Amino acid sequence: MESTETASAPSFPRPRVSGEDLDIRRLLRLARVHLGMEFAALVEVLEDHVALRAVDCGQTTLSFLLDRRVPLEGTYAQHILAGTLPEHLADTLWHPVSRDLLSTRRNGVGSYAAAPIGTGALLVCASGSSTPGLDERAPQFLALLAEVVGEQMRRAHIGEQGRIHEALDGGRFRMVYQPIVDLAHGAVVGYEALARFDDPGFPTPAHAFEAATRAGLGVQLELLTMRSALEQLPVMPAGGRLSVNLSAEALMTPSVVELLLHHAHYPLSVEITEHTQVRDYGLLTEPLAHLRRAGVEIVVDDAGAGFANFAHLLKLRPSVIKLDIELVRGIDQDPMRLALTRSLVAFAAEAKVSLVAEGIETDSELQTLRSLGVGFGQGFICGRPAALPVA
Repeated sequence: MESTETASAPSFPRPRVSGEDLDIRRLLRLARVHLGMEFAALVEVLEDHVALRAVDCGQTTLSFLLDRRVPLEGTYAQHILAGTLPEHLADTLWHPVSRDLLSTRRNGVGSYAAAPIGTGALLVCASGSSTPGLDERAPQFLALLAEVVGEQMRRAHIGEQGRIHEALDGGRFRMVYQPIVDLAHGAVVGYEALARFDDPGFPTPAHAFEAATRAGLGVQLELLTMRSALEQLPVMPAGGRLSVNLSAEALMTPSVVELLLHHAHYPLSVEITEHTQVRDYGLLTEPLAHLRRAGVEIVVDDAGAGFANFAHLLKLRPSVIKLDIELVRGIDQDPMRLALTRSLVAFAAEAKVSLVAEGIETDSELQTLRSLGVGFGQGFICGRPAALPVA
């Protein structure tokens, strides 16, 4: 899953710019300026993770990325919605819960005020330092704005549902294929199938798939895009293996597994994304066993991000581990990334699995990964997503 997003902060890549988005950003600016704070955001809660959906900030030391999903557990959003944190704190170091949160140290939250929008979102203002004088009037003011933002979100949600149905019914998407190369020799060994949506409302695939999930159509969209990718198997370049991305939920759907098995006589890999938590590994055991017996390669995607951990690897028993872009980006200059990747190389060698580094963009990153013994790579320096080359 290629990305151009960087890990440096603050960085706020923008999603679609509709009328609703502009209205929400104006309201965020009004909230931030009125409360005299550095940062205002619309935070959305999606099952077991959270993401920033809109942001307005001035000069700030706070470290956040728009649309970057993080686990819900241990976040301010979780505690505020659960009532274990108040809706405003003038100094986060004075409260025992906020003081010990990883977000306080990692993101530099010194004070905040928040107002829930239903049970699935928050309107939040924050600063990197304490805000003397911040009191209950702040969340009261935000609550008034939250009602307006909530209405804007409902309108956007209705629009999203319509666009997802258009994608499903009218095929308003296309598939592109990004090369996976042998880092030692430079030869292309496979391609990852990636969906692109012909709708400015979905500037990235993540926007479309998340919208489909909210509409209860996530697996249907995965199935549709996977079917389109599998149609290319007969014309794959010789020796190339096709990789398709699927969620754990999709892999527990019989029609998805049946379609994969029907194409298992081709060189085929399934990448299981780790941006959402696998709640019951037992339910994955049978479908993965069927796929392995048929010769389909199991790949753990995004290792080093989200819910990726060694317990996850042990339960899924993949043949391939893909290193997340957050681990790869800047590896040539970061001793911590070097050390972690070196340990994963040793683990992969002992476990007899292959490693693929995602998101390689510079020659220095490429040379560093090669010197560490990472066997395979993917990224703009190796090849951009495009139509499949003629076999």
